[in-house]
Amino acid sequence: MESFAQKKWTRETPWRQGSLFTEAAIKHFGISPSIDKEEICAVVISHDCDLANDNLEVESCVEFIIGRFVKANGTYKWGKVPRTLHYPILLGKDERYIEIISTQKSTIPKDELAQFEPDDRYTMDGSSLATLRSWLASRYNRAAFPDRFVTRMQKTKAEEKLSKSMEKGGFISFIYFNLDDGNNVERIDGDPYQLSIVLVFPPGDDPSESAKKAEDLAVEIFDKVSTRLNSATDISLKSVFAISEDDLPVSRAKLLTRWSLEHMTLRSDTEQPGPPSL
Repeated sequence: MESFAQKKWTRETPWRQGSLFTEAAIKHFGISPSIDKEEICAVVISHDCDLANDNLEVESCVEFIIGRFVKANGTYKWGKVPRTLHYPILLGKDERYIEIISTQKSTIPKDELAQFEPDDRYTMDGSSLATLRSWLASRYNRAAFPDRFVTRMQKTKAEEKLSKSMEKGGFISFIYFNLDDGNNVERIDGDPYQLSIVLVFPPGDDPSESAKKAEDLAVEIFDKVSTRLNSATDISLKSVFAISEDDLPVSRAKLLTRWSLEHMTLRSDTEQPGPPSL
């Protein structure tokens, strides 16, 4: 193996966003001394353009995130939670899921990583890469709901019912809220918010079956969430409905606000996915 001084970072680097470190690289950089036991992985999250830049005065480091292989949890799929993501990657023909947590980011000098190749046993399709990129951006680009609305969701425990239902909604790609027709208002006590929930799903190979699953979930969510809400004073749930990604026009999407499950999954009184044990 070439030394750091002999191997330099070039524009033709094989590293891409989503590339995984090999076990040798993980051990070399001290990311985990017990990779086989802990199922640790390390994922490159720098953009491809930044990786290709060999001007080390401008782009000297590669950003990566420490993760681990897990059994997928629907709550964390499709980037619904901005702090935790479960996304699929292929090991040959076998699908595995990686869990990454946004606070586990780190950097490494490009010339130091140059001596290693990515782990070519794993491949990622375009959908998984798009999910990863969207999730990375969502931490800094997500909607802020009125504080009193969030407080009312938590106080009534309606958010817990929504979160519970979404555990089996891993096929849902986005959750949108239509809150007061897009008006961001801090409502006074006794003045209820008007809420509709939109579940967006990919049509997949069988659009009719995908629609049925999504519609059944929408009915379940309406029944469970509405029973928790005090519709006269806190939040009035008008409807929960499902719509295919192919049928949601941009003009309509502009009136909706994407809802993140972080409010449900990151409360102090519930068990949280922690960082990988190093």
